[in-house]
Amino acid sequence: MESTQVFSLNTAVGRREFLKRTGLVLTAATLSGTLAEILASCNSPTAANITHGTTTVSIASLNSDGQFLVDTSVTPDGTPILVIRQNATTYTALSMMCTHQGCQVNPPSGGTIYCSCHGSRFDLHGNVLSGPAPSPLTNYGVSLNAAAKTITVTY
Repeated sequence: MESTQVFSLNTAVGRREFLKRTGLVLTAATLSGTLAEILASCNSPTAANITHGTTTVSIASLNSDGQFLVDTSVTPDGTPILVIRQNATTYTALSMMCTHQGCQVNPPSGGTIYCSCHGSRFDLHGNVLSGPAPSPLTNYGVSLNAAAKTITVTY
């Protein structure tokens, strides 16, 4: 014996069933919107808010390799520029924005740059030592004017 079910599109839905279905649809819509926001927050920061230009930074106070300064006068991505002396003729300028979720990293301590939001660690060149950061800190272009004891940072 074969059983066949026939559904009609014209079937009237009772009030209770209507409210139940409406509640399910609204819950699904809310959850999908919330999930989209959560997933979007997991992405690395975008370049949409980054400004471009140059700034000149005095490096007269950086007398030893590994010394650093934080320049807050220009914030290309919303965070200060971290300038680190690698040696007498080489300086690194890094964004202080963590590539994981955009938190501001701390200045170096013990040769490591640390993000206190989620524990990412970077070396003094901005390379990832341990995640969850997926990529190095943004490294800005640097040109040295040794006579003036300044660097020009291009961001």
